[in-house]
Amino acid sequence: MRRHFSRICAGLIAIVSLPVALTVAALPTPAAAAGAAGTPSAFTALATPVRLADTRTTAPFGAATAYPVAVTGIAPLPAPGTITAAVLNVTVVGPAQPGYWSVYPHGGAVPTASNINVDPVASFFGSNLALPNMVTVPVTANGLVDVYSNAGGNVVVDMLGYYSPAATATAGRFVPLPTPSRMVDTRALNAPMTAGESRLFTAPSAAGSSSVVLNVTTIGDLPGYWQVFPANTTPPASSNLNTMAPGQITANQVIVPVDGAGSFSVFSLSGGQLIIDVVGSFTGSAAPAATDGLFVPLDVPTRFLDTRSALNPLGASKRLLNGWDVEVPVTANAAINRPDVAAVALNLTVTDTFAPGYVSVTPAGSNDPAAKARTTSNINVTGGSQTLANHVIVPVSARGFDVFAQSPLHAIADVSGFYLGTPVAAPFGVATNVDPTPAGCLSFSDAAIGVAAQGASGANVAVAQKRLLDLGFWVQATDGNYGLTTTQAVMAYQKYNGLSPSGKIDAATAQRLSIPNCRPVSKITSGDLLEVDKGKQLAIFISGGKVQWVVNTSTGGGYFYESEDQVNGGRVTGTAITTNGTFKIYRVADDPQYHGTLGTLYRPRFIVGGIAMHGYPSVPNYAASHGCIRVTNAFMDFVWAANLLPMGRTVNIHD
Repeated sequence: MRRHFSRICAGLIAIVSLPVALTVAALPTPAAAAGAAGTPSAFTALATPVRLADTRTTAPFGAATAYPVAVTGIAPLPAPGTITAAVLNVTVVGPAQPGYWSVYPHGGAVPTASNINVDPVASFFGSNLALPNMVTVPVTANGLVDVYSNAGGNVVVDMLGYYSPAATATAGRFVPLPTPSRMVDTRALNAPMTAGESRLFTAPSAAGSSSVVLNVTTIGDLPGYWQVFPANTTPPASSNLNTMAPGQITANQVIVPVDGAGSFSVFSLSGGQLIIDVVGSFTGSAAPAATDGLFVPLDVPTRFLDTRSALNPLGASKRLLNGWDVEVPVTANAAINRPDVAAVALNLTVTDTFAPGYVSVTPAGSNDPAAKARTTSNINVTGGSQTLANHVIVPVSARGFDVFAQSPLHAIADVSGFYLGTPVAAPFGVATNVDPTPAGCLSFSDAAIGVAAQGASGANVAVAQKRLLDLGFWVQATDGNYGLTTTQAVMAYQKYNGLSPSGKIDAATAQRLSIPNCRPVSKITSGDLLEVDKGKQLAIFISGGKVQWVVNTSTGGGYFYESEDQVNGGRVTGTAITTNGTFKIYRVADDPQYHGTLGTLYRPRFIVGGIAMHGYPSVPNYAASHGCIRVTNAFMDFVWAANLLPMGRTVNIHD
């Protein structure tokens, strides 16, 4: 889809304005009821996509509303009452608030299943947002499908093809490859597409077919659109993928008509890298008549997998971790309940992502479980806290299909139908998933931690605060408010882990904090004491040889000072040094305004000479004090309340 649209196909109803007010929570988690299987059908690809709707020329969706869209009508659309399912390319166009979009048979309840998810990262693109996904949606006799948005916005709907009832068929039967296969990777060829280039590609396995099923992934050089279309034809007015920022990775499934050799073309407006994985093809008119490969739509898209819920073979609410697989049974599912299934059409959504990585959907048992990698992908995650979706047609084995995740995430699979035939072979056994968490350490956080900074609030901040506390980095409260002590705890965590100590949860800190973490260890591993690490500018409280708390501190800055003696009068000079050595707390003063030689100290506990640990309004990420060990006033209150530095407690100070 181009960044700006000006054309709507003449003579078609763009959108039927019959809003239905509905209220549904964003990205719901309950399992959907099983949808009954419908009539076997053959696929017909339209010679060129037909625009059905573009709400930018009418009016944007309101929040929590469903709009009917006609998928039958005047040729080249099929006649009303003649199809069982439609294949659409649906693009949400910005600006759009975070939320989800669902496409389903007209008149029914909004299903649990969703097709497109606008997460905060995508919403950030504002008016430049263009988020597409291919959709296979069952169609009833009325020839309408409903498009629902819980948050509202603009959408463009293009029709790619449709399924028609057939007891047997020659053309339009799906023939899957035994497993998806990588056909093109311009990165490996060092041959990226240039701006404005059309390039011809050939899928030998699709020779003699009517169309080919691809998963297309792009890495754009600049914002722009990508089109996949029949060879030796003019690019259509619609597109399949959109690049919204330089270097962005996007993926979408595509069904495109091919010539006799299995060739098709790709156009890129702005250029970039192109990766194409072949999934299978639809038979041509010369194929023998058969039932294998006919599509059987479900009455409604049906949830087969949701790792956030009990609908999870790994165990209730158990996410996929690094290099993990989950096998999803197909033939025994109540929505199908038959053995002669060769492939399924589904919508795959990943959410609560932890780190960059890819997701691959393949037949269960088609990959060596010892090889924790895949040669094809369906979704590419670029960071933490993302929600991404892609249509997937995937062959299945007798064990179903497999979802592989390179990095931690939750996965949801909503099946819209299946293809008749013999399941592919499953030469390999079930993969063994091993938790990569080191013994005695904290596993992955309860939810992916997103970027945040002082002043932020909400559940993401609360998860980060709890994580920091569990690791021993002191925070005053897990209240979801990113205040001073949270900033200080983040700074201490960053210092300990060798990250830039900004006190902000940037992308690197969010990713590191979300994955397995071990509690800090100290230089001294016995007894009860305070260790002051001047090299890292950290104060480490040790109990029984184990780290109890770690806080950000600021020690002597090493500068020369000359100041008024605020106790005795006159002038005092010196160098701002925190003395190394092993000492004991020799004096305490529970005074919020203790008057020292160089100024006021908050509730100090003295270590050696005039050097004390005390509270201070400013505790930067570097050595800045006259020689004392600065911490926040809030933490100093905690020191007193928990009696962390009683009289006689050992203090070790080192570089």
